[in-house]
Amino acid sequence: MTPLFASREHPLDERQRVAWETAQALWGVHLHDPVLQPGARMPSFAWFSFPPQVVVDPSEADRNGVGGFYESIFAHEIGHHVLSPSTRVASFAIAQQMARAIAATGRDLIPEPDAKAQMLSNLWSDMLINTRVAAMQRQRDGVPGADPEMIRMWGVLSATPPTDQLWWVVLRSYEILWSKPAGFLCPLSPPPRPVKPTKRATPTTPQATANEEQRAKAVVAAAAVDARLAAEAQWAEFVVTNPELDAGLLADTVRTFGDDPVSGALRFGMLMAPYLTSAASPTGPSSHNRHAVDGGCAGQAGSAPPTAAELEEVLGDPRLRETPEHPAVTKAREAGTMATSAAEHGMQPADHESRGDALGQGYGVAETLELYAAADANEVIAAWYITEARRWVKPMTQPSSRPRSVDQTIPGALEQWNIDDDIASLDWAATLSLNPTVVPGVTTRLRAVLPDAPPDQRESVRLDIYIDSSGSMRAPRVGSPAVLAGTILILSVLRGGGRVRVTSFAGPGQVAGGNRFTRDRAEALRDLTFYFGGGTTFPLDVYGSRYRDTRSDRGAGDTVARRHVVVLSDDGLRSMFGAGQEQFSTTALDVRRVLDSGTLIVEDRTHQMADPAAAAGYDVEYIDTMDDAPAACAQLARRLAEPRASGRLDPGGRRG
Repeated sequence: MTPLFASREHPLDERQRVAWETAQALWGVHLHDPVLQPGARMPSFAWFSFPPQVVVDPSEADRNGVGGFYESIFAHEIGHHVLSPSTRVASFAIAQQMARAIAATGRDLIPEPDAKAQMLSNLWSDMLINTRVAAMQRQRDGVPGADPEMIRMWGVLSATPPTDQLWWVVLRSYEILWSKPAGFLCPLSPPPRPVKPTKRATPTTPQATANEEQRAKAVVAAAAVDARLAAEAQWAEFVVTNPELDAGLLADTVRTFGDDPVSGALRFGMLMAPYLTSAASPTGPSSHNRHAVDGGCAGQAGSAPPTAAELEEVLGDPRLRETPEHPAVTKAREAGTMATSAAEHGMQPADHESRGDALGQGYGVAETLELYAAADANEVIAAWYITEARRWVKPMTQPSSRPRSVDQTIPGALEQWNIDDDIASLDWAATLSLNPTVVPGVTTRLRAVLPDAPPDQRESVRLDIYIDSSGSMRAPRVGSPAVLAGTILILSVLRGGGRVRVTSFAGPGQVAGGNRFTRDRAEALRDLTFYFGGGTTFPLDVYGSRYRDTRSDRGAGDTVARRHVVVLSDDGLRSMFGAGQEQFSTTALDVRRVLDSGTLIVEDRTHQMADPAAAAGYDVEYIDTMDDAPAACAQLARRLAEPRASGRLDPGGRRG
């Protein structure tokens, strides 16, 4: 990456200086001079980077025959900083949209899907910029019948006919956008679509396991993989392309979304992704890498991975929740000729558990991690769950434990005192100020009294969360309902001004997390998404020790601290009630007696935890899918907002 204020070893010559000034004038901006790097060995003759920097390789430009079009070259690179992507966040969002389109088309059908997403991102931005620059040059020049410099440059760049359908669609779309006749930039007919034989997938072998229960789950998982592969193979037969139609749809997309690159990126991706499948690729996985530079731009150079804040902003963009749909389907439905859903046209049937499509993002945690492989994995996972949980988060508070003040009153307005009123209520000062002659019931006044009851006071919550990270629980990297529920709880408590403590557990001795309550969101989510795998043994020794002595556990204003526990697990949580830990068989019950609330949020379709949980005094909320997690958290929030009458009960009872 070129430094922002790098030394200019190759200053602009007079011709380049004029082109740079006119290019800036087109966009109405003023930037520091571009960097000239002859022989840079980059994929193309021009590229850009953030912070705003334009770099050009003059020798490569001359080799490509475009050394006389510097205004268009400079204007194109400036457009990346003004129009698309314009910011780092927008560049990540556009790439995410392309990745979602690839996933909807069939991620496993497209070689190097993440690299292809980046290539499509740059190609989409290039089309928006080139179209805008040509329009601005035409308006400025005002010469009827004369082509703007951008169009003339493309006449040079497209001298070699395209060898595949994707690039033909792009060039034909330019012809439509620039009102040029067919054949101006590309042949009248697209190249033929290659036909490749398909191979039958080898059946998946279940993973080796330690016991029969885990083996049964492994067999089910292997069968699910085989079913998904079969569906993808069948789907590949329906991923068709129509270059002539798609070129027109692409031109419409560029016109419609010229000012909204992020929204238009999804439509562009749905149009172009089918051309990237193995069946459509004439020469293998890297055959389309050339197209990232055919437009004269190598894209963004030296991009640093996104920060945690940038990830949250990108994944939280509501435009990234739109359902992927091919523009042809959208157009047909709007015209009233198609009533079927987008899921049947343009979206591959997906495994909701692994891809997270049920969450609404249409792009799972695992795929997001691959797309942002250079970023910190913990930050990517945290941002993914935060953005999904955000719509369900509300400040979580509880009624104050401080004694409520007695009702008070404040003086109100003056009213007439009548003979039958209490003599003590007569306001002599007000009466005499009105008239020195006192006439009872006529000139006498009293002061009304208004109630001044203080509003109900509420206080923040301290929540102690225990999450099962054994092998029977879905890992955070593949979309975990329990982790989503935990994220909603953490964010709700923190937004209400409270504190949380998160403990991840699995087998014996496998315990992770802090020992203190914290308001550090990153720390809490890092503990929540820590994953062990393996067996399930609830850490009753840790659980009991934390609540053995509660006398020093004080809240704000020296009040008694309110204690709430939530456990996120599955039917393997029987160990919490002493199964396999007979020496701690009463620990859960003993701890419950000093809690204000105890809730189990459980992935348990058979509801096996109902009886042992009820015997120990714990409430249970069941979740089967991601969609159930918000409801479970809402139930807990309602219990905290409207608690049962608290107080310590006899042994066997519970507090709360």
